[in-house]
Amino acid sequence: MTGGNAASLRNIVVWLFIALVAAFLTHPSSDPRSNDTPVPWPAELGLDSNLGY
Repeated sequence: MTGGNAASLRNIVVWLFIALVAAFLTHPSSDPRSNDTPVPWPAELGLDSNLGY
């Protein structure tokens, strides 16, 4: 492969990767989570008793 072909192939691969990431960010595969559930804090922090849950 010559230098020009390698650069073109690299640009194509980079743009395909960007398009793939954009597709996953705009169409998440999981359902959106509701905000009414409490945050699962680690027990070591001791924050559950302060928040009233």
